[in-house]
Amino acid sequence: MKYISLFVIAFSVIACLNCVAPSENDPNGNNNPDEQPVAVFIGTYTENEGWVNGKADGIYRASVGEDTGLLSLDTTVAELINPSFVAVSPDKKNLYAVSELGGNRGQYGYVYAYTINEDLTLSYIDRYPTNANSPAHVSVDATGKLVFAANYQGGVVMVYKRNEDGSLQAKQQLDHVGSGPHPNQNASHVHMAKVSPDNKYLFLPDLGSDKIWSYEINHQTGTLTKTHQQFAQLPAGSGPRHMEFHPDLPIAYVINELKSTISVFQYDASDGTLVPIQNLSTLPPNTSQSNSTADIHVHPNGKFLYGSNRGHNSIVRYSVDATSGELSYIGTTSSGGEIPRNFAIHPDGALMYVANQNSDNIAVFELNSSTGAITLKDNLTGVMTPVCIAFY
Repeated sequence: MKYISLFVIAFSVIACLNCVAPSENDPNGNNNPDEQPVAVFIGTYTENEGWVNGKADGIYRASVGEDTGLLSLDTTVAELINPSFVAVSPDKKNLYAVSELGGNRGQYGYVYAYTINEDLTLSYIDRYPTNANSPAHVSVDATGKLVFAANYQGGVVMVYKRNEDGSLQAKQQLDHVGSGPHPNQNASHVHMAKVSPDNKYLFLPDLGSDKIWSYEINHQTGTLTKTHQQFAQLPAGSGPRHMEFHPDLPIAYVINELKSTISVFQYDASDGTLVPIQNLSTLPPNTSQSNSTADIHVHPNGKFLYGSNRGHNSIVRYSVDATSGELSYIGTTSSGGEIPRNFAIHPDGALMYVANQNSDNIAVFELNSSTGAITLKDNLTGVMTPVCIAFY
């Protein structure tokens, strides 16, 4: 009986540890989909760059209501220049932020590393050059061992090894070239570093070359090599910006900034291949208004997809075919402000938070999980030039 009891205890301990271990299938930092976020960290612009009049001091933190899911602004937790995109590590110990410095300053951009303290304040660790200008995106792989930074200028994506203390070590530089017919496509402009849901591949939407570059991640060495496909080609002048995967189907979605379209791809996890199957507009028919897109997300139930329109100032929504993953346009809803950038969907699928850059607010929408409809529920003001929302 003694040995049986010891076995039961040991088995229970192992099972408990497995319950709380970070998932290697969620590169977005949500270790447990059922875990409710208690806060969000908000990336912003702090300086006047010509195309944006940054007014923030740095990274904001806002609390998430336990029962309501609504936001209340807490404080500025880090002061740095243009922390436009932020990411929380899967173990929630660190936050990484780009400092989107342009070439007019005569220096490269940076990735800043912070420790997230128990009271959700941030302690500065160090900053690391991105080896090019205007880093626009940072992400962490599902193991938490690799950090990626995509530079809008220079075609450079940096791969960093993440150390146990949260500091970073430059591991590899990925270089890209290319151009397109649009005036904004004079060179490679990598806009995102997106890890696949299986954590096997890194995909890089390149606005400048109309390509989605693809790399296989070697988790033993911490280095990347190009896949057999190397890249997926989009229609000329599309300007791919951000990318999202369906939670259940082998489907990837790419939102294209310059043509205000969404491209749908079949995703083959065996080799990282992307095959285009659909392309459709993010705007209502016969819309003549100037517009560019920004962000894209699938509802947690997989039934709906959303994208943000800047200029039209709306959130577009589509229904998702349960078998093919193809989209059917439903309509658009006002974003609740001006120039919606990134937005985030609560893990339980009940609410959407939209960062409206030029109206200094985050609009909170209620989501109908049956119809996909979004209804304005609340409005967090006083968040200056918000860009990115990361759950904690």
